Amino acid sequence: MIDAHIWPISSASYENWTRQFTSPEERFFAAALLYCLNLRSRKQFEAGLVSLFRGNISRQLFPDEHDLHLSDLLTRGNHKVRLVPVICDDDPPTKSGPLVMRRLQRLLRCHSSSMVWPWRGVELMDKGAVDTIVFVDDFLGGGSQFEKFFNRWGFNSRLSSSQMLYAPVTAHQQGLDHLARLWPQLHVICGERLDNEHGFFSNDVWSRVGHGTVSAHDAQVWYEAFAKARNIVPYNPVGHLGVGSLALTYGFEHATPNNSLPALWYKSQSWQPLLER
Repeated sequence: MIDAHIWPISSASYENWTRQFTSPEERFFAAALLYCLNLRSRKQFEAGLVSLFRGNISRQLFPDEHDLHLSDLLTRGNHKVRLVPVICDDDPPTKSGPLVMRRLQRLLRCHSSSMVWPWRGVELMDKGAVDTIVFVDDFLGGGSQFEKFFNRWGFNSRLSSSQMLYAPVTAHQQGLDHLARLWPQLHVICGERLDNEHGFFSNDVWSRVGHGTVSAHDAQVWYEAFAKARNIVPYNPVGHLGVGSLALTYGFEHATPNNSLPALWYKSQSWQPLLER
């Protein structure tokens, strides 16, 4: 997969990561992780991003128009729809929201006026210059990060006056349920949906990789001891299973969600990651 450029992983990262698994049990665990790994290349991610906006997002906003109508509006930039990256003022510059916006701009040839920062989006809504906001993101996990963003900029108090769509390329069902409980009026539209069966320690996964000899429960107990011994336990609220204890094996070329298993992406003095966080 690496040699065929399907997985955006360097050979050095792969070798450094696999070298850390020494016993037969550890090597089996590493093989199971690789078997379950879903890693989206740049081309795969961009294809999903374009499909999401030209498909489901466009149909939600303009049900009676063709699938290029949204692209045409974004190109002209003279309408009441604005794209907003999911980012808070205390987020680092490396946050993926602006990166996703930049790729969307290039792919859909958006006019610069179609894309605004969150605080500018609030200003335009209050002036009546905008009636639709589309929040752009790559991944929705448990929903707590988007909840923080939505409340921080005051979008939660403006749901009744404007149409708002949250458009993560990939979303977990836990996050979808969480946001639906908080704000039923918010339209959340994703391109790819994950659920609890995508968790590495789900019964579905270990019925396939355990060969009838290792259960999901036994695998998780083994990993907890392994992670503690190798210092693969990040700060709260991440924990040894990732944020929300989702234990995913999912990532993008540009970033790995912290809902994925830390053994894939966490870096410490005693552990080298396979994927970039």
